[in-house]
Amino acid sequence: MAGAVDIVYVTSSTYKIEENKILREHLKLRSGTLVNDRFNFIIQHVEISELLLVDLSAMVQAEVANAYAHVRVPCMVEHAGLVFDDYRALSYPGGLTKPMWNTLGDKFLSETNSGGRRAIARAVVAYCDGMSVRTFVGETPGSLAERPRGARQFYWDTVFIPDELSGAPGSKTYAEIAEDPALGIEHKVIHLSQSTKAMMSFLEFLDQHPRSTLWGP
Repeated sequence: MAGAVDIVYVTSSTYKIEENKILREHLKLRSGTLVNDRFNFIIQHVEISELLLVDLSAMVQAEVANAYAHVRVPCMVEHAGLVFDDYRALSYPGGLTKPMWNTLGDKFLSETNSGGRRAIARAVVAYCDGMSVRTFVGETPGSLAERPRGARQFYWDTVFIPDELSGAPGSKTYAEIAEDPALGIEHKVIHLSQSTKAMMSFLEFLDQHPRSTLWGP
């Protein structure tokens, strides 16, 4: 679109691409401008090797540097994980959530003894211009279900129950929210998603700072 700022988004996840489209079409910046009218996301379908670290921010910084080495233009990546409330100081499992989930699947809850546990869904967006990296964090408080619930198999969406917008404990997992006709995936993306919060923080910063000084001190 004419006049929009291009953002190269490196991801191979069809779920992330779907949710990014909803964000762009429905959310506005503080200036009142629709995201789609200000930014043009260019999706690069690239499989990026991930450094296994508990610290999500450190992990995503390494990931975006790797992505930049592949695409050779300024680009961004996003990664999310769970942090158990009683391990918040250690950010566990954080960046290890994805490989743990890939390995354990539906046994994640039983193997980590985490059913019913309070947790935070944390996402980190990282942007690299080839010289430096800046990160933006989004968090959604919630709890973990006693068993996987819902059909949308976007990693741990079947076990994470976000708190209600009022702050009260929620009752549906992300996956159940996505398939609920009264809510839908739009409700998750627009109102609840930790990834949306991290992305909007990044976009607000980009909108408010001249591109030439974005990475200055």
